[in-house]
Amino acid sequence: MLYSSKIQKLNLYTKFLGFLIKKGNKIKAKKLLDRAFSIVSQKTGHSLASILFKLFLKLNVFVEAKIIRIKRRSLVIPFSLSLQRRSYLIIKWLMKAAIENKKKISITEKISAEILLVINNLGSKAVKFKVLNNRQVLSNRSNTHYRW
Repeated sequence: MLYSSKIQKLNLYTKFLGFLIKKGNKIKAKKLLDRAFSIVSQKTGHSLASILFKLFLKLNVFVEAKIIRIKRRSLVIPFSLSLQRRSYLIIKWLMKAAIENKKKISITEKISAEILLVINNLGSKAVKFKVLNNRQVLSNRSNTHYRW
């Protein structure tokens, strides 16, 4: 039973659903998310599980740069990430990229378009956020000794 509860906590779909819920309206968020994933699965021919797995592989990062104040200075320091934080960042980058899309289409179409761009390696904004994070970590890797 403990094992199944861990799987539910780490499920990317439920985290995505929780990210979309506004004012407690879970049914509306579930419809939006299901519609977006059905569009993607129709265009790619993959199941929901394989789409989520590919998203996780393409946007997964292991290190994040955080700003910390040390001796009246602000330093950017790379930190290793837990699995929950990594899944949160994946969803955050996807949603941020979908919201920044200025086309006059529905949010489900924006989310599905962004997921398609990530899966097909066509230069999505979510991947750019990941690359930006990695670039910031690499440029500040000399500050890792401040972590401890």
